[in-house]
Amino acid sequence: MMLCDAKWLQQVLAKYTVDELSPLLNLGSSTRDFREKKQPFVHELVFAPLLFRDIKIIHSDLKEGDGVDIATDIFDEAGLAKIKAAKPKAVLCSHMFEHIADREQLAKIILDIVPNGGLFFITVPHSYHYHADPIDTMYRPNPDELAQLFSGQGNVEILEKNILTGDNYWSHIKKRPLTLFLRHFLRFFTPFLGISKWKRSMCKLYWLANNYKVSAIVGRKL
Repeated sequence: MMLCDAKWLQQVLAKYTVDELSPLLNLGSSTRDFREKKQPFVHELVFAPLLFRDIKIIHSDLKEGDGVDIATDIFDEAGLAKIKAAKPKAVLCSHMFEHIADREQLAKIILDIVPNGGLFFITVPHSYHYHADPIDTMYRPNPDELAQLFSGQGNVEILEKNILTGDNYWSHIKKRPLTLFLRHFLRFFTPFLGISKWKRSMCKLYWLANNYKVSAIVGRKL
């Protein structure tokens, strides 16, 4: 999740009642340390306001860790059963679709998790460099394409579609400019060490002056 996602989610989640959101499933949650220390804006902007409203949050991730309520693989039948047993009314899924080989199946699973009338909040990079976790399929949809992924699964109402503008690569590289600039400079002259990594390194420079963008949608299962 990027800061632009968190700001947008803070605003959009505030539009819905406790009864519409609670319990809210945070799918692909990562750990408490990640949400509160490595990316503190995630907790401050997204989850702290929900907790203040007494909205129950279920953090779920593939890996176990502090702050992960349900550690399971949702593509596994038994794992999905664990999630559904918690009876979430809404699902938040941020920056996960690009790391999944079968995105149509993930959309289908999310719709299977929420009840009729249930909400889902999805963000996916639209313009962003390669970032494996553990894979990156380079799925970079626009909001219409992201919405169609869900609309094509059944009776769904898309309530909002947005393009969010984030920061850029420079905002990250300036924290350790010498190390990162040297890395790109040296790689420029050594493509023979790995052409795929060389291409990714060179492509990353595009975002020094161009902002990252994120596709974001809100939908309701009918």
